[in-house]
Amino acid sequence: MERRPRDRIQSASRIGALVLVLLWLLSDRLQSAIPFWLPFAILAAMEVEFVVRGIRERRAGVEGEPTHASRRLPGADDADLGWVEAVDVDGEPILVPAAPRPPRRSRVPLVLMTLVAVGLFVFAYRVDRDAGWSSVSATEQSRAEKRFTAEASRIAGRDVRAYCDDGYAFTGVGSDAAGVAFISRGISYLEPTICRSLYRIAYENDLGPRDDAAFAITVLSHEATHLRGIRNEAETECYALQEGVELGRRLGLDEKTARALMEAQRARDLSDASVARLDYRLPEECKNGGELDLRPDDPQFP
Repeated sequence: MERRPRDRIQSASRIGALVLVLLWLLSDRLQSAIPFWLPFAILAAMEVEFVVRGIRERRAGVEGEPTHASRRLPGADDADLGWVEAVDVDGEPILVPAAPRPPRRSRVPLVLMTLVAVGLFVFAYRVDRDAGWSSVSATEQSRAEKRFTAEASRIAGRDVRAYCDDGYAFTGVGSDAAGVAFISRGISYLEPTICRSLYRIAYENDLGPRDDAAFAITVLSHEATHLRGIRNEAETECYALQEGVELGRRLGLDEKTARALMEAQRARDLSDASVARLDYRLPEECKNGGELDLRPDDPQFP
């Protein structure tokens, strides 16, 4: 019998949810963008719906009234629909219902499946806790914010403040921005994942994922450049890439690594053609010897 469209949709959805969970576990970028509980909540909701639907169908099969078609006596045409041929007491051939099949049992015990699900949830929780900004103590967070403030002030050329946006009031979930700067007030807010990456570099001597490190350095440099008074996003991004090399060095990276990170970030900026990043697209002048080159006498860029 052909599977019902609803069955196909539900099976595809369950597979999609499983794939999402696996990708989330293997991708640092997804872990930064998606809270640990969301993939598991989706998967759990689908499993609950699957179980509830099975219970309802089973009850309907046991308690439901037989349909009009099932009231008639079986005939020869019904032999392939669950009836078997037998002989009555008078020796006449008749069709009788076939013995019900024993219920299929899952090959994987429910307890084992539950343990695996709980184990994955605990693992995801620990990854989220250990990798997130909340894993850093309040004392260390304050210390790091002072360091980020000093670096932002150095780039801005004036006294400014850099805060980690713990409650996502201005960044991330609220605005889909990794950083926000208020030029007139001299204040910038950084997404917690950005602060965590910067803390990892400056205080744990751990570069972490290179893409995350490059992006975090660029975001701090970008918002600090805004606080210098530059509003144009494309120009700000170009200056931020150049300032990011020295910023990376001051945070503890060697010059080769810091420059390689900014070169990789520049390549990503140039290849990003999304509409959402249109204002950040690097202009033609953002090149060695161009009008936006902060160090025209230096042959290296950024």
